[in-house]
Amino acid sequence: MRYRLWVGVVAVASALLAGCASGPTHPSLAGGGLPELVPVRDFVASRQSTGGYRVSPDGTRIAWFGTDGVVPAVWVQSIDGDDAKAFRIRARSIRFSADSRWLGITADPTGDENTRIYAGLVEGPGTELRELMPAPHSVAHFMDSVEGASDFIATSNQRDKKVFDLYRVNPAGGAPVLLATNPGNVAWWGVDRAGRLLARALVQGDQGILERPGTAAGSWSEVARWSRWDTLRIFGLHDDGRKAWALSNRGSDKLALVRLDLATGAEELVFASPEVDIDSVTLSRATQQPLVVHYMPGYPAREVFDPALAARLAALAGTQPVDVHVTSADRGDRVLTVALSTDRGTRSYLLREGREPQLLGENRLSLIADALAPTEPVTYAARDGLTIHGYLTLPVGVAPRRLPLVLLVHGGPWARDRWGDANASRAMQQFLANRGYAVLQVNYRGSSGYGRAHMEKARGEFAGRMHDDLIDGVRWAVGRGVADPARVAIYGASYGGYSALVGATFTPEVFACAVDVVGVSHLARFLEKVPPYWEMGIAGWHRYVGDPANAADRRTMDAKSPLLKVGPRTSPLLIMHGVNDVRVRLEQSELMVQALRQAGRPVDYVAFQGDGHGNQRWPNNLTMYRKTEDFLAQCLGGRTSGFDYYQLGAWAF
Repeated sequence: MRYRLWVGVVAVASALLAGCASGPTHPSLAGGGLPELVPVRDFVASRQSTGGYRVSPDGTRIAWFGTDGVVPAVWVQSIDGDDAKAFRIRARSIRFSADSRWLGITADPTGDENTRIYAGLVEGPGTELRELMPAPHSVAHFMDSVEGASDFIATSNQRDKKVFDLYRVNPAGGAPVLLATNPGNVAWWGVDRAGRLLARALVQGDQGILERPGTAAGSWSEVARWSRWDTLRIFGLHDDGRKAWALSNRGSDKLALVRLDLATGAEELVFASPEVDIDSVTLSRATQQPLVVHYMPGYPAREVFDPALAARLAALAGTQPVDVHVTSADRGDRVLTVALSTDRGTRSYLLREGREPQLLGENRLSLIADALAPTEPVTYAARDGLTIHGYLTLPVGVAPRRLPLVLLVHGGPWARDRWGDANASRAMQQFLANRGYAVLQVNYRGSSGYGRAHMEKARGEFAGRMHDDLIDGVRWAVGRGVADPARVAIYGASYGGYSALVGATFTPEVFACAVDVVGVSHLARFLEKVPPYWEMGIAGWHRYVGDPANAADRRTMDAKSPLLKVGPRTSPLLIMHGVNDVRVRLEQSELMVQALRQAGRPVDYVAFQGDGHGNQRWPNNLTMYRKTEDFLAQCLGGRTSGFDYYQLGAWAF
């Protein structure tokens, strides 16, 4: 009934509210030529958008993310049937049990990162979900499924909020079975597909340690040690638990795919790129051998080890740049789901031997791809000579000369912008380009993906050379004639939000305005209030930023905190924050807004109810996009769509 009422309200109001859009005022855009103005709702609330397709191990069913009416849902159906049913839940991930009878679903219902795990029966009409580890104020995650059973291997911090113990859970019922208690420093549990615990990796001081079970019950024997500042990501135990795959940069600058001997800790190099880190590896479900390695020097690149699969993926991808990922396979690798991502969206396909590829669905951007803009990789030299990589998106239909520019800064900072990612920044990037802005994304020093040295250059450089890299990117765009130096904005979320605040307070002469989403305004207070399960990783923050318990470090952190730099020249700001954010607390934005208002500086502030460190609820995303386009239209002179009639129904969800 609520859905019918909402549709009725929309039908009446849409006619009254049409025509509220405003055209661009910036001289480079005012002459016309921009493509159709895409409604905000198409970027955040498309009911036709689908993704995350998974095939069951027995190859008979598929599951995917979608909507049921206007409610987020996980769908499952027979692979060629018409028996689709929806589990109404805002899910983060989905996976089948190894016997294909159950669907495991991960969700963060309130945005506070107390992630829950659920399971629902695949067969039959029922859509009930059972929570598998119902402990309040705790975090649970699936690790794997157990071959030949319905069981899942999971981790949870319900016993000790700082660390994660290992459990086996049966979706049909019964209490979780504790497999291993975390002594306080285990960062990885090595479980094979039979559910056997065969290894673990832990952190001890400045060392990482690999251990295997000892001869005595409950004992462990050390296999290898390495610097904790090396990266060793272990996965895919095979060869009866004697070997594993890993992404490692031990003894090198770039992450490479290696085969790890779990008895000695020795590595055998399998594949490496001389330019960038290896991003991810797809393993065969049948053999546990690598099928595809992915990396991204600019446009996406891949190495496919199976010639037959290489031919199938090449035929599907064509000759244009595209990121191709095998997202799931049946237990014989005969039925595959594949995602093809470009700079304008993602399409998902079903591949079966002897059949033509079958289009399963596409995401929001792909549904509006004709109105979107191309993205190209770019490089430039920072002022100290360091090569910086990034991406430039130019609005379609206007000359690329003296355009208003948005510098879109990724979070992390130990992350990177990528070509073809189906993530929130990709949607925002295309949204901004559609409104008439050139969009520059910069993989500043400290970004992942470009090797250890590129990351290490960020130590001590918050609000320093990391920010210089961003400014140098703006100067590069201005020097090319692309950007109008008087009409540049900086936009970012999380660390990107911190960068936006730094831009507005430290370098207001560069940025006409700034948009901060869940950003850090005071570094010391931020680090003092992170979630308890960050404890094992907090040493990395201290290494790069400082320890607020150290007086000298705290003074340095204060000097790099935008909250303490607010002044009469601070650029106008739009600040947005989820009230349930446990990574960057709401107070970080509230204190910043208070300081700006006391200084008499313009600020617009929005707090999102029911969300945390990034919005899951489409009404909040709708508000975020609408606020952004109106704010930037006033500051930079792009266009805005005006009131979107989906706003009328947002109250109900």
